[in-house]
Amino acid sequence: MTPQLRRAAVYEREVGASLERVWENVHDWEHLPWLHAQAFRDIELLDSGAWGWRARVQIPPREAHNRLLIELRREADAPRYHTRTLEGPGAGSDIRTTLSHRDTRRTHVRVEFWLPEAEEEQLRAAGAALVKLYTLLWDQDEAMMRRRQAFLDGELGSFETTASHAPVFLGPMDSLREKLPCGIEVGERHFWLREHADEVFAHPALCPHLGGPLDEAEIRDGYLVCPWHGYRFSLADGRNPDGRPCSLGHGARVEVSETGDARLVFGKTPSP
Repeated sequence: MTPQLRRAAVYEREVGASLERVWENVHDWEHLPWLHAQAFRDIELLDSGAWGWRARVQIPPREAHNRLLIELRREADAPRYHTRTLEGPGAGSDIRTTLSHRDTRRTHVRVEFWLPEAEEEQLRAAGAALVKLYTLLWDQDEAMMRRRQAFLDGELGSFETTASHAPVFLGPMDSLREKLPCGIEVGERHFWLREHADEVFAHPALCPHLGGPLDEAEIRDGYLVCPWHGYRFSLADGRNPDGRPCSLGHGARVEVSETGDARLVFGKTPSP
């Protein structure tokens, strides 16, 4: 029997992103355990399409009973989507989100939290907790959508190859190490210089997937990990080891002369 639902709370805000960017974000299931790591631990996609997506989602703490089956489904005739928990904690809940165009850089968001019938006090507490959580999630999403738009508008640089660019003098290596991590612009491309395992590396500041901030990427086992979607790129050669069709392209590497001067060199990494 389908449980009776009651509205626990309503959350409304405007986000500084176009309706197109917001819908792009809604369909982007992949970012949940990365951008929203405090709320999601893992996600396994089961199905997706223009209608939305369905996935098994792990929430903290990482225990078997905290694995949910979630379906996000768009309404066919309205600017609204439903996020329903089909299995796991909160099963039966229906979070209804309505999106309204304001202008080319603003969208109004209204979220209604419909939960299985419960005591009034429990309902209020659950609603307050969800409003607090969704405030944080939409803050994080808005920051990503704004940066994504800036990338599409060409404000964050380009992915165009720099393979033929002349080397860039970086000064004495000892002085360079004192500034790390730091950025450098070469033409229309932005690079990030950082030290790892006593070696200085250079890599693009933009993720080739959707323009994510690789200047904020963690380094794990010799790979840059994009904070938006977890895409990995080798520090050594820029390749993605997970079979995804993207890489960091032509290498940018830091070379040191016999006199201790550093320069940024472009092109394929030479074979050992």
